[in-house]
Amino acid sequence: MGMVTHMRFQELTESQKVVAKVIENSIAAQKIGHAYIFSGDYEPYLIETAQLFAKALFCEMPSGAEPCGVCRNCKRMDSGNIVDYMEVEPDGASIKKEQIQQLLSDLSLRGAEGDRQVYVIHQAHKMTTQAANSLLKFFEEPGVGKLAILVTTQPQLLLPTIRSRAQHLVFRPIDRVRLAEKLAEEMQCTNDLARLALTVYPKWDDAREALHNDWFVQAYGLVVQLVEVLTKRPQELLLFAQEKWLGHFKGRNELRVGLELFESWLEEALHFKVRTDYVPELFTKEQSLYTAFVNDRPVHKIVHAIEFVHEAIRRLEANVNPQLTFERLTFDLQKG
Repeated sequence: MGMVTHMRFQELTESQKVVAKVIENSIAAQKIGHAYIFSGDYEPYLIETAQLFAKALFCEMPSGAEPCGVCRNCKRMDSGNIVDYMEVEPDGASIKKEQIQQLLSDLSLRGAEGDRQVYVIHQAHKMTTQAANSLLKFFEEPGVGKLAILVTTQPQLLLPTIRSRAQHLVFRPIDRVRLAEKLAEEMQCTNDLARLALTVYPKWDDAREALHNDWFVQAYGLVVQLVEVLTKRPQELLLFAQEKWLGHFKGRNELRVGLELFESWLEEALHFKVRTDYVPELFTKEQSLYTAFVNDRPVHKIVHAIEFVHEAIRRLEANVNPQLTFERLTFDLQKG
């Protein structure tokens, strides 16, 4: 676990009044559930809230629910050095059964320093069925003092049996425009690039790192080129894939970023097609390309293209070869 962000309940209340109240009341009443699902559109904020919840439970001198920030446990949480707090993240494209089994093994050793253990599962919707079933068994007999927080941007993908055994807190949408402005100012880049980085990278630090790197700027340019080829010379898609796209997006993780950027373009194009007053919020300098792309395309063809990209992402997650995945996508896009 890395450094924990110093969020406070006062700050949480400003943007998530209901969520903050539920957590504060459960702490005040000492009625903590054994499992919570935090769902919303911006994962870093969900994780910060999970960390705040844990910090409040570990704090030795809280003021109501608010952690003191100065006791030994608060300082350990801040430095990422408290043994009874654990986080699990996807290993590649998924959270595997072995990761959950290792977590449960660690938890079975009981609290190393106190009577409370908290574990947070990032992108919980990426658990394989086997991983989710392993966790489910634990949910049925969680033991005293153990708290699970499942963080997800896609709660509908969680097993119904998991959803039914956890308290679900739904976060209000985060103001992405304001977030992007903050990131653009910090990184001295365009708002457009900052918004795209926040769209495809689930963590603030990963988005910052991407914007430090020429690779992401070049990825932006390649998505624009892909749309140009698809719009004006669709018969050259496979050649473009082999000569340019696959040379830049190497391996599963990079190709996924490319596909998610392309998906963002397509979703904007769909809005542009169906709403005459819509001004694209991403790839904002490409107004003329949006116009050319949607002109001869009925709505159902744009929807099909988005579905083809979703299918390509699913293939990547199923460990299909990245080159074959993208080449298959080019055939699907040509076919329409």
